[in-house]
Amino acid sequence: MLGPLPTIYRVVVTLAALLVFAAGGAWTAFVIPYPLLLTAGASIGLAVGAVCAYLLVHPPAHPQHARRHRLH
Repeated sequence: MLGPLPTIYRVVVTLAALLVFAAGGAWTAFVIPYPLLLTAGASIGLAVGAVCAYLLVHPPAHPQHARRHRLH
């Protein structure tokens, strides 16, 4: 998680992650010896990028190490 970001930065991070993973998936499909379509590789990369982008810009639902203030 990157922390609380303004909306424009969340959009930029999401688009960058989607583009990088889609290009990486297409490149991987092009390089591997099996006859796999570039669109299939790009689609798989896009799906992985969407999950990574979601994890980057959304806070966890239940923070495990939340600070607790005690009054003595």
